[in-house]
This record gives sequence, C-alpha cells and structure tokens, in this order.
Amino acid sequence: MRLLLLSPIFLALASCSPLKSSPREEKHQLELTLRGMQTNLDDQRHDLNCFQTELQILDGRIKYYENALATLKQQELESQQAKLEKIQQQIQSLETKLANFVSLQESEAKDLRQLLNHANETTAALTQFKEWIVELEQGLHQQSKRFDEIAKWRGHPDPNYKQSEAKIHKVRPGDSLEKIARLYKTSVENIKKENNLDQDLIVVGQQLRIP
Repeated sequence: MRLLLLSPIFLALASCSPLKSSPREEKHQLELTLRGMQTNLDDQRHDLNCFQTELQILDGRIKYYENALATLKQQELESQQAKLEKIQQQIQSLETKLANFVSLQESEAKDLRQLLNHANETTAALTQFKEWIVELEQGLHQQSKRFDEIAKWRGHPDPNYKQSEAKIHKVRPGDSLEKIARLYKTSVENIKKENNLDQDLIVVGQQLRIP
C-alpha cells in the first residue's frame, strides 16, 4: 500500500530533468520532496487512525448487537421454558383430575350396582311379603267364615233352620256395605234393610246379617 502511495513521488523524481543543478537547488528540491512525502505519510496515518476508529466503533456495535441478541435469546429461552413448565403442570393437573374422575365413576358404578342388587332383593322381599299378606287375608277370611258359621249355629240351634236364608258377616278393616254386597252377591239396600240401617256407616267388629 505504501508503494502505491509513494509511486507518484518516485515518478516525480524520475521525471526530473537530468540537467545538472547546484547543490542548493538539489537540497531544496530534496527537502520539498521529503516534505511532500511526510505530508502524504501523515495523511495516510490520519486516514489509518480514522479507519481504526471506525473499525473499533463497528466492532463495539457488533459486540453490542451480539450481546443484545444473546440476551434476547436467553430471555426467549427462559420464557419458552416457563411456558413449557406451566403446560406440563397443567397436563399433570388434568391427569390428576382425570384419574380422580375415573375413580369417582368407578365408585359410583359400584355403589349403583350395590343399590340395584339391594333394590332387587327388596323387590323380591316385598313380593314375598305381599304373597304372605294375601295368604294371611285368605286364611283370615276362611277363619271369619268359620266363625260366622259357628255364630249362626249358636244363634239357630234348631236343625230345621235353613242356613241359606241368612248369613252373619263380621265387619273387618277395609269393609264397606258395597264390598260386602259384592262378596255375597246381594245389594246394599237389602243389607241395610235386613239390619235396620239408616246409613251406610259400619264399624269394625259389627255383625251384619246377609239376606
């Protein structure tokens, strides 16, 4: 680079006239040449210093941008890491809730099966109880008939008495004149007339003559 910068000077020296000159002129000419070379050298040094300063400024900017980029990358990495951890925590929470929900569903299904079994057992027991009540009512009805026959026999010891003419019915819980009339295939009016009743009211234990 210096050779390129100094080449005009050498060309100037080479182009000088080969005519002989005095020593003073040669010295003066040499001083001028040296001054020109020194000035040129100073200019080159100034330019070099400017270039170095600009390079330092550019290097500082590059380092600043590199640091800023590294900081942004670190911040972005930390942000993404925090988001990832939050998402993992949410997934774990959802998995825990799902496990609890499945466990609750299984428990409820088990309780439901037990309840259904209990309901079936209760239904079967109620059915048996109803059958037992029906049998008991039938037995009580038979006993009532027997008691009625005994009462009739006691009230009419005459062997010539006809049982078909009249019967005695002892009023039981749930009985009504209409129900009794249907049972013996007669009418309410006939029962009231036979027992001298003015109204349909009857009481448990009351004995009614059935025509």
